[in-house]
Amino acid sequence: MLLIVSLFPAVAAATFNNIGVGARPLGLGGAFVALADDSNAADYNAAGLGYINDIHFGVTHAQRFNGLITYNTASGIIPFGRLGALGASLGVLAEDSEVYREQTLRLSYGNALFKQFAIGANLKLFGTSFDAANEFVAENPYFVDTSSSAVSFDLGVIAKPFQSLSLGASVENLLPADMSISDTQTDPVPLNIRAGLAYRLASIAEMSAQGAAVSNLLSGSLGSFEVASRNGEIYIRTGIEVWLNKSVAIRGGYGVKSGSSSATTLSFGGSAKLPISGTALQIDYGFQLLSGNFQDNTTQRFSLNLLL
Repeated sequence: MLLIVSLFPAVAAATFNNIGVGARPLGLGGAFVALADDSNAADYNAAGLGYINDIHFGVTHAQRFNGLITYNTASGIIPFGRLGALGASLGVLAEDSEVYREQTLRLSYGNALFKQFAIGANLKLFGTSFDAANEFVAENPYFVDTSSSAVSFDLGVIAKPFQSLSLGASVENLLPADMSISDTQTDPVPLNIRAGLAYRLASIAEMSAQGAAVSNLLSGSLGSFEVASRNGEIYIRTGIEVWLNKSVAIRGGYGVKSGSSSATTLSFGGSAKLPISGTALQIDYGFQLLSGNFQDNTTQRFSLNLLL
């Protein structure tokens, strides 16, 4: 246990901004940088806020590694027309022994400079804390401090050269953030770079001669693709979303990680949208299977999104 606790800071700090937020993005395999069109937008690409026209509120409960780690988030986005949109979110990660916690507070802004191009930025405050009363923390000379904090920011862009095509890119943690609680080493939050595209099949539906049922299915479908770089490792993610009707959607995604360690992921998910007196409540679920170094582990997310 003493060895685990002594190694935990380096492992825990690396989780910042790497887990992701929202059950819908998980169902798409994490390929969300070019979409970023709901309450989860700022976590993937703040530029997406520039295209959001409704007030969004969302909460997510996530479990990783068979419940060993939980991650709970709450977020909101308020649009102001031509002035852009503001967002805020809070994420709290904890592990089941309650020795370690980390928090991410994010303030976001995005604006569509014109119809085909939007920019956005996040200001983030990171925080970590260890249970000072825990005997393994109290007796471990590694812990000079039992908490740390740092500030960083992200930048993102989205371009829409055609109505059906969206291109997105973001650079996260541009300002170095050291989360070390020891004077013997640093624990920086890694730079994370994402780039991808999303294509909505509505334009194909308009040209389809396969009948109304096929056209309706295509009009509510999209595909997404993303390449990301973090800590010298490359991530390739892809996903597809199909709205079977105005109320029910299904998703699937696939991901590959290459670098010092390799892994693959397979994701599934779905949504149910419930109209409630002029508002819409969307319930999302995502499930991910991991292989490679994380074989036999799973990730689950449950999200509620309210559109006003």
